Amino acid sequence: MKQFIVLSVTFVMLVKPFWPVAEYIMNYDYIINVLCENKDKPQMHCDGKCYLAKQLAKETEKSDKNPFGENRSKTEIQPMVFFQALLQMDFAVDILNKGLDNFKTDQEFISTLFTTDISHPPELA
Repeated sequence: MKQFIVLSVTFVMLVKPFWPVAEYIMNYDYIINVLCENKDKPQMHCDGKCYLAKQLAKETEKSDKNPFGENRSKTEIQPMVFFQALLQMDFAVDILNKGLDNFKTDQEFISTLFTTDISHPPELA
């Protein structure tokens, strides 16, 4: 359900700027005959495009407004990027040196049998 709502809101946000064009297509005849400013000049072949241009300008003006008020920052922040040369290291020598001491062996051997700890033989159940 949550995914459906998110997809619906996203779809509405993406389609909203194209609404004046859809309205122009749906009401094409009415716009040409009634709302067109250049209907007395048929040689211009305006066909209501003047009305469409006004509607698109209104939509652009609405979308350019800052929803958080007019406190938009007037300064532009330029990101500063610094590049520094990496240290040149010879990894082959390091790998060869590290490979020698991977395992530490313990040379201390215990030579007792622990026979003093067993006082009696185990019982069979």
